[in-house]
Amino acid sequence: MALSPALTERRIPLLTTVLVFAAVLAALVVEDRGHPGAPDAADLRTAPGAAVLALTGPHPMDAVAELRDARTTLGYSPVVVDGHPANPHGGCSSPVPMPTRFEPLCAVHDLGYDLLRWAARSGHPLGPWARLRLDGELVAAMRRSCHDPTCAAAADLARVGLMVNTWRQHDGVPVVEDTRAIISSVLVRIVETADR
Repeated sequence: MALSPALTERRIPLLTTVLVFAAVLAALVVEDRGHPGAPDAADLRTAPGAAVLALTGPHPMDAVAELRDARTTLGYSPVVVDGHPANPHGGCSSPVPMPTRFEPLCAVHDLGYDLLRWAARSGHPLGPWARLRLDGELVAAMRRSCHDPTCAAAADLARVGLMVNTWRQHDGVPVVEDTRAIISSVLVRIVETADR
């Protein structure tokens, strides 16, 4: 059954309002994530774990050595963007527009998330340190790229979005979800956090 254009137009602002409310509520209950902690030694013996560590460290191109079979495991060969390996199809997936200067940074972050998915598919999902390091590095790179208050505000907004999204997915493997699943998981996590 197709919705009338008038009904669709009313649903979009309502949906946006619900999403913003859920994100704000979640941000209020999410504890300060702080330092992601040390990587597990077993994680670092895997190619995805070693690649995440390199990607988020001082020598990100060292991650390429761990990605010899990237086309087979990831479905693409990473490209180099500003001295960082990146997903050639990656970019910012935000419900609000982000500065275009963030796009290459998001492509690097997307490669990192693909590494988390690869690790999970291979039977050894990486610990929370990996996703938290990837998110932290993206926010730090965004902030370094900013030279004006509007850009800095966008970086802070991205930080909150990443923090809430990672928190609601239990710092684990990033999965694609529809809007209903996102709202539901935020509400479940809020209840879980409140019960502590």
